[in-house]
Amino acid sequence: MDTTITLPQNLFEEIAKRAIEYQQSPEQFAIAFLAAQLFPQHPYVEMIKGAGGLRPVIKHTRTGVDAIVGYSLAGYSPQQIADEILPHLKLAEVYDALSYYEDHQTEIDQLMAVNNPQAWQTRIRQEMGAEDAKIFLGED
Repeated sequence: MDTTITLPQNLFEEIAKRAIEYQQSPEQFAIAFLAAQLFPQHPYVEMIKGAGGLRPVIKHTRTGVDAIVGYSLAGYSPQQIADEILPHLKLAEVYDALSYYEDHQTEIDQLMAVNNPQAWQTRIRQEMGAEDAKIFLGED
């Protein structure tokens, strides 16, 4: 069944521009994009814009997939993460975050490399200076 949808010119131009980036026709790109939006592989994960760019989080929270993965890599079970560490999350959301990690491991590993306590302490020292950072971080 072929059905035609009329789009505003500016929207079609944006689709056509993005289609070129993905080496697809505008129709192929639009179909893939709509399918991903309507039938997402990871229904509990969304991308939000932060200071460092786009970041995958659990929908309607600011809990990053990287944080959940970090707890998992530290040895916590999905049940422990949902029940004890991040009780605002449902177990299904934790599993979806871990599934997202399996599909996007390189991306999440890069995010975790710059979003951990050691990296934050280094950035604080660089931005504040050694003496102010010591006070801020409670170091003697």
